[in-house]
Amino acid sequence: MRRAPTVSALAIVAFLLSAGLASADIPDPGMPKYANNILADFVTPVVRPGDTVYFSFNVSNPYGWNETMSNVTLAAGVYRYATQEKTVNVTESFENPPLIHGASTTWYEYIGSLGVNESIRVELDIETSRDTPHGSYFSQSTYFVRFNMTFNLEGNSTKVVLSSRGWFTDEQWDEMVSFEGNESILNRTYMKSLGVDGLLPDSAFGIKIPIPRWPLWTIVGVAAFLCFMAAYYYVLDNPGKYPRLEKRFYYLRGKLRELRGKPKH
Repeated sequence: MRRAPTVSALAIVAFLLSAGLASADIPDPGMPKYANNILADFVTPVVRPGDTVYFSFNVSNPYGWNETMSNVTLAAGVYRYATQEKTVNVTESFENPPLIHGASTTWYEYIGSLGVNESIRVELDIETSRDTPHGSYFSQSTYFVRFNMTFNLEGNSTKVVLSSRGWFTDEQWDEMVSFEGNESILNRTYMKSLGVDGLLPDSAFGIKIPIPRWPLWTIVGVAAFLCFMAAYYYVLDNPGKYPRLEKRFYYLRGKLRELRGKPKH
């Protein structure tokens, strides 16, 4: 008879604990242990000018317990072109840029909600043309892709904003990130003053003209011909040393003389 109140008390405590966990606030949702695990498994191909880049990656919820990411909106944009010789920002004046889904250099996608440990695959078809800048035969061009993500967490009252390098100006980035030795130091106070809670990784893909194969085959053919001629003259200059080869080479010489004599007749 005395166990009922104890059971009821334990049930109430369990209910309060579960409710507390469900609405627990994450004080710093932009910390690297979270932001570094949201985007992963990138497929970043290298294509010829005029081909389509099938660019894809995973978007995951790295927040534990019962934290669901809601109202997730992702922006991806091609923002910089680089070769070994130069680097150019992809702006409105950039001619023939790669276009995400054939529409624009920046694409916005509403993902909705991501449950605990849930992951989805995002695929972007980036179309190029033959006139899209692509470097040279010996200098592959690279296009950098930036990301921006906003979402809500059940336990947080404010929206979480995460951005990659490409969404900051060079001045902002230099002010926010400094290097000492082999380590980078992030000024999180300045970053949050820009309205950003954490950093996402940039990504990239390449456009390159394949090197033509005919010069290689020409070199191989010339090398094979020179090897043959070296063996030919060596065998004929050393009679009796390689009788079988010598016989074949003399037979070949006779055939060549016959072919040269036919035009005369």
